[in-house]
Amino acid sequence: MNRLPDFIIIGAGKCGTTSLYNYLNQHPQLSLCSQKETYFFIPEPTRSKFIPWGAVTSLEEYKTLFKNAPKHSIIGEISTTYYRHTETAQLIYDALPQVKIIAILRDPAERAFSDYQMHFRNGNEKQNFSKLIYPDNRFIKPGYYYSELIPYFHIFARDRLKIILFDDLQQNPLILIRDLFDFLEVDTQFIPDISKKSREGGLPKNQTLNLLLTKKNPLRTSVASVLRLFMPFYFRQEIRSSLIKQNIQKTKLSTQDRSKLIELYKTDILHLEKLIDRDLSSWLKS
Repeated sequence: MNRLPDFIIIGAGKCGTTSLYNYLNQHPQLSLCSQKETYFFIPEPTRSKFIPWGAVTSLEEYKTLFKNAPKHSIIGEISTTYYRHTETAQLIYDALPQVKIIAILRDPAERAFSDYQMHFRNGNEKQNFSKLIYPDNRFIKPGYYYSELIPYFHIFARDRLKIILFDDLQQNPLILIRDLFDFLEVDTQFIPDISKKSREGGLPKNQTLNLLLTKKNPLRTSVASVLRLFMPFYFRQEIRSSLIKQNIQKTKLSTQDRSKLIELYKTDILHLEKLIDRDLSSWLKS
């Protein structure tokens, strides 16, 4: 018997979905897809662009992702790219009309800055963040949550939707997770281990050193070749991870940049407040 997801976490990216995955996947009644991003419900031809990153392109291939799920488990998947495509809501509904949809949202200004920091660390962005604050920028655009979520509210019944906040995950993770267990109709008394935290963001103190440690390059290859003669792989990785961590410093979003972002997001935030019936006034504070 082919099985498909009972729930889908649609995003947003840089809002705690990795932590959610780790906590939910511990529950004995839940079975989450091991591939965090499947891209399956992204419309063509956009989906084809993600094939190099493992995009699933056929229903049969999609079904195989869940074939090993325990017989009576509640199945889920996480693809943070889903909520960014307005057509995705209808595509999901057409295939899975009874599926439950979960979205986790974060202060959009902080989310944008976190996204930027990740891409800067990875060497995929070189400009100063201040120069990137405009509506269509790739770090800014995903923060218009109301615009991205409204299709789900038009298509799915309200009791199939669960919108949660990153702040709640940070401040009261057990309360939030138990609320999700209740929404998914599994044992709410199960207590997951929440001690493991996702890697904190930040910017490199020295970007050249950061790229030497994180990207393949002749120097890193040469050093590794020497070290492997007398040092086990585990210790080499520990040393590299420690050096990467020491080179990262926590960086706060500047007041000036935050004010600019709030101006961009203000109308969307006010609409979102009404849509999800949550006080989001803290997102509007400079």
